[in-house]
Amino acid sequence: MAMLTRLTSNGTTTVAPGSPKGLQRFQNYLSAFLWPGTSHRQQRKSSSQSDAIDCFTNELVNRKTQKWEELRDNLMKPVSEDAAANKGSSNFGQNVGLMSKGMVNDLKQLRSPQLGLDIRSLSQPQLDNLLLATLEVKNKVDFLYLIRQCVRWQQLPCNEVLISCLKYLSGLGRMQQLDSLAETCRQTKHPFASIYSDLAPFKAIALWHNGNADVALMTLHRGYGGSLNSEEGRRMIRTAFRTIAEETLAQKSEAVLISLTEVARAIHREHKDIFVLALVWKQCFASTWFSDQKSAEELFEHYKELQQLVERRASPLCSSFLSRHNVDAVHRLIEVFLQHNQRIACSSCLSLLFNYQYMRKDLRACAEIVKSCSELEMPLSELQNEQFLSLFLDRNDPFETINASAAIKYKPKSFQYKF
Repeated sequence: MAMLTRLTSNGTTTVAPGSPKGLQRFQNYLSAFLWPGTSHRQQRKSSSQSDAIDCFTNELVNRKTQKWEELRDNLMKPVSEDAAANKGSSNFGQNVGLMSKGMVNDLKQLRSPQLGLDIRSLSQPQLDNLLLATLEVKNKVDFLYLIRQCVRWQQLPCNEVLISCLKYLSGLGRMQQLDSLAETCRQTKHPFASIYSDLAPFKAIALWHNGNADVALMTLHRGYGGSLNSEEGRRMIRTAFRTIAEETLAQKSEAVLISLTEVARAIHREHKDIFVLALVWKQCFASTWFSDQKSAEELFEHYKELQQLVERRASPLCSSFLSRHNVDAVHRLIEVFLQHNQRIACSSCLSLLFNYQYMRKDLRACAEIVKSCSELEMPLSELQNEQFLSLFLDRNDPFETINASAAIKYKPKSFQYKF
């Protein structure tokens, strides 16, 4: 039997006749020649098995992914009243099938058309608890749904919960819901309609967050007079003015500052209330911008009531500046007091400034304050003089001398470590 030679891509392979290995290869070649489909079917069979496993795995993963995506989209989709009335509560139970049974029942009761269209079946504590629960987890969809039902059936929560709801709506900038609640308060003769002057502070903050600065200031201006009739209304509308003033100076908005100043002047002219003017003056005075400081100077020179108010509240005002480490504002405030011969206010500011610099162990600043007090004939207290001397002599605090002497008297026993 002649030698068998097989051509390959690398060369030729020679197999000795009669060897088992060579015989097996010869049989394989012969089978491939006589039945060419056999080897291909075997390869196709193994490849088809691996392809089937891969397809099954991919299909399973895709099915799981699609299932979770559909569930998430359905849960995130807002539920409208019409859609809820048409579809019923069965679809909602299917969407949240993976949740606990108790949570599903609670949400079904919350969004059920039969119950949602008539929340009068809920008691006042139940309504309050539902609203507080949605506020706590910031569930905006369910919260707005409950607010719509409260407006529809004119059933409002208790005053504390209603205040929380109004603040949350103003933070979201939801003017439509605030207008609806204001109308409901008027129709039901709720006390908030008069206390907060048709919910003016909350509407103004919502308008401010929506970018309508001029309309927000106009709303506060119109509602300011009505809010002065009660302490709570006065506090709330002044808080709204303070928020707008602080954010105006923080954003360096010159146009809004001019509008705010005009509203403050108008409120003082109509209601003889200096608070808003004082608020604008303080924010401008504490600013690092020269234009804001000039606006504060003009207001201070024009209004005698503002000068008297600042003089009376010199110590709290100075402490407020120092708490923010605004030493420059304190220096300018002292200059203003000296210009208007307000010596008592100037002396209290110098004393507070000395305490601030002494706590920072700034000897040079303390020396300048002591020198200024001596020249202005506004002496510091005896304790402050002792503190300055101790700082000058590089000694401890006078109050700590007793403790230091006691510590010197106590001597611990000497000992040695033995290793």
